[in-house]
Amino acid sequence: MLVDPYDAILLDLDGVLYRWPEPIPGTADAVATLRDMGKRVAFVTNNASRTPEEVAERLASVGVRAEPKEVVTSALATAAALSERGVRSAFVVGEGGLIVALQDRGIRVVDGSAEDVGAVVVGFDRRVTYTKLKDASVLVARGIPLIASNADASFPAPGGEAWPGAGALVAAIQTTTGATAELIGKPEAPLLELALDAAGGGRPLVVGDRLDTDVAGAARLGWDSVLVLTGSTRREDVGRSDWKPTFVVDSVADLV
Repeated sequence: MLVDPYDAILLDLDGVLYRWPEPIPGTADAVATLRDMGKRVAFVTNNASRTPEEVAERLASVGVRAEPKEVVTSALATAAALSERGVRSAFVVGEGGLIVALQDRGIRVVDGSAEDVGAVVVGFDRRVTYTKLKDASVLVARGIPLIASNADASFPAPGGEAWPGAGALVAAIQTTTGATAELIGKPEAPLLELALDAAGGGRPLVVGDRLDTDVAGAARLGWDSVLVLTGSTRREDVGRSDWKPTFVVDSVADLV
C-alpha cells in the first residue's frame, strides 16, 4: 500500500479533504483507515483565518475526526516564529485564527498608531479595508518587518470560484512599499516542520493539491509527497512544473 513506509501523514485541507462545504467522496473513510493502520495524522493548512478548534469542527462537519492538537495552521507557525524572535507586538491584517495564535504566544495586537510595533503580519482577511492596507504599508515603509502567514494568491471559494487570498493582500503592501515579505507557510519549512512535530515525528508523507505549496514544500525538505487531483491541480500541470510529487492519485481515498 502506498502509505506503508510512512509514519506521519500530513494532510492539507481545501481541495484534499473537502471543497467547502462539500466533503470529497471517500475522505472520511480514508482518514479513519489511516488511523486504523496506526498512522499518525496531522491536518496542515496555509489558511490562517481559523483556530485549530474551529478547523477541527469544520472537519467533523464533513465526517473527519480531528483533535485540535492535530491541526496545524500557518497562524500557529507564524506566532511561534515571531515569539522565538522576541517579537512582542504586531499590526495584523488577518482574521481571528491569526489574532488568537499571536495573543496565545504573548504577542499584543496593536493598531497603526502604536509607537511600538514589532512586525506587520498579513494573512487571509475577508474584512480587509483600504485603511488597514494603508496603515500596514506605512509601517512597513518605516522599516517594520513584513511577515506573511502564507502567500496563496487565491482562496478556493464555494462553487469553484477563486477569491483573493492572503498573497493578494501581501502583494498590495509589497507593491506599495517595495518591501519583500518573509513567508512562514508552505512551501517554507516552518509550517511543515511544526506539522510533523504535531504528528509525533517519524517519516512524513505530505498530501496536498498544490504543486507550488504542498509538493514544493515537501521537496525542499527532502520529504515525499502525494498530489491529489481533487483540488487546484490537474495531471497535465505536473509536467509543466519544476516541482514533482512522489505520487499522483485521483483522491485521498487512493492512499488506502
